[in-house]
Amino acid sequence: FMRMTVFRFLELAKEFLIHKNLQRNSLLKETLLLDELNFRELNNLTIKSVKELEKIIEKKTVKDADFYFAKYRMEYFRNDVKARDTKFLTYKDTLDEHLMLEQEYLNIFFFTNSLRFFQYFLNQKNFVVNAGGYPEFMNNILEYLKSHDEYLKVKVLKVYFCLVLLLINKDDKYFFDLKKILFEDKGELSYVVKFDLIAVLRNYGQEKLNKGNEEFVNIIFDILKFSIDKNLLTPSQDGKYISETRFMNIVWSGLTANELDWTQAFIKKYINRVESGKREYVYAYNAARLEFEKANYPAALEKLGKSGPIKNIFYKAAVKHLTLMIYYELKWLIPASDLMDAYKHFIRTDKLLPDMYKTHINLFLNYYNRLLKINDKAENYIFELSELIAELKTTSQGWLLKKAKELE
Repeated sequence: FMRMTVFRFLELAKEFLIHKNLQRNSLLKETLLLDELNFRELNNLTIKSVKELEKIIEKKTVKDADFYFAKYRMEYFRNDVKARDTKFLTYKDTLDEHLMLEQEYLNIFFFTNSLRFFQYFLNQKNFVVNAGGYPEFMNNILEYLKSHDEYLKVKVLKVYFCLVLLLINKDDKYFFDLKKILFEDKGELSYVVKFDLIAVLRNYGQEKLNKGNEEFVNIIFDILKFSIDKNLLTPSQDGKYISETRFMNIVWSGLTANELDWTQAFIKKYINRVESGKREYVYAYNAARLEFEKANYPAALEKLGKSGPIKNIFYKAAVKHLTLMIYYELKWLIPASDLMDAYKHFIRTDKLLPDMYKTHINLFLNYYNRLLKINDKAENYIFELSELIAELKTTSQGWLLKKAKELE
């Protein structure tokens, strides 16, 4: 009896969630009403409801993929009712431009969602985690839109089109065009579109910074401050938790821009918006990173020691990275050498970290190893130090360059 009662409660809970979703998604609710009216062949009511939905749609400020899907469904039911009437007494009874609009709105919906998937896939592959395969139809859709640019007058479609091209071509023009669209949006872009924009722009800017382009330090910081000011911190608009990786990215950006007080205030204010099971190591690492920037090396090491079990692969790498830097500052060169070997093995065997991230780490480890050897201060290392400094000047390894100059 209790088992069946719980089962029925669960089924009722599911029905309730469907009802709540329909309350939240007014356009979906209206199109489902049209579907039912049309199914019952209540033609007059269907056409009346089509006209009512048209008025609702015209009042919408946000014009995302769902907006165009609702327009497609509206035209579909309008045309379906008309197609059932085979009298065609006058030219007004024939299928007109609404039939073509049905196809156009469906295309916009399909292109927008396809491009959104493409940019997500490319962003993951380039910056987040190694991923295999290649999305079907991506090149076909891109080529079609290039030759039918009237579709790119739709703002949301243009955004995802440019995001995909940015990730493929690595052209800064798309970056600055998209940044302008984000900062100047007057409400036409949905929460999800702006969240996607921020994620890609930040990752692309970080890649440019890793290659030594210092111009992107303040640009990335401005983008992330914008995301905080507009509360664009979680994948869904009503989301509770900030991902641990996003939290780290914001702290990194603040420290890179030398905004230590701002970063400290951010950690204190937002740490409780990280999931409780991850909060311990997220706080430990980011607080330690802040202490390191303040040159409080023992305090940084102490905070790292309170990380607890780390679940995120980026944090596992970042903790090792920061520990190496602390060991060097404390002149613990033998433990540093041992940890460096363990870090190399970790990077070599890991299959999740993206190649861009691994390349950056391996570059750091190569220069770090050379720096440790030079610390022996033997005369035959004088030339190697000059050579190391010259090479570091062409990279984004600012901390290593600073340490090498101190030895000089």
